[in-house]
Amino acid sequence: MPHRLRRRQGFVEAVLYIAVLVVVWVFLWDSVSVLTVLTGLVVALGVTRLFYLPPIELSGRINVLYGAWFVVWFCAHVLAASFQVAWLSFRPKPVAAGSVVAVDLATRSDLLITLVTMVNGLIPGSLVIEIDRARAVVFVHVLNCADEEEMENARRQTHRIEHLLICTLGSPHDVQALNEAREAKGLPPVLESRTIRARALRAKLARQVKEGA
Repeated sequence: MPHRLRRRQGFVEAVLYIAVLVVVWVFLWDSVSVLTVLTGLVVALGVTRLFYLPPIELSGRINVLYGAWFVVWFCAHVLAASFQVAWLSFRPKPVAAGSVVAVDLATRSDLLITLVTMVNGLIPGSLVIEIDRARAVVFVHVLNCADEEEMENARRQTHRIEHLLICTLGSPHDVQALNEAREAKGLPPVLESRTIRARALRAKLARQVKEGA
């Protein structure tokens, strides 16, 4: 059974790699067509076969409710940001200077950091230009961002993306790290039953019950 599970996980990881690489290829060409997708698929298959890629650490869980809320939140912010960028193009007042904002993330998951980066880049007016993997810090370039309040808004947006992604598909370690970051800010915890601490407590209680029986 463990061998079958490893094979299944390896297959899922390979599919995820190919899907992400195809999406990146489509973004690079800035065109969604059958030819673009097919050539992206060929390139992705070649990359995954010729080069070593580190394994993707999957949490094994997906929260459908948080996933649906993430989709709604993302679509609403893309729409609002599109209007804001369009207004900056037409208004008579000159556009303020952009800023690069450092944002500390709670998660240490390569997958989640990549997803946070991609989602941030899909929202008009913001783009992650650098990632400090060792410290889990992303540097976000924000359009028309010249004061501390606008910088803080950029941090809140990135943290909101991370929050929704962790609640949707984060591991117990990710949820625990998120709650610790929220506690430091005086915010209430989320999904407490999904943290690694709660998981360890349930395992301990289960052992005690088993030993008592």
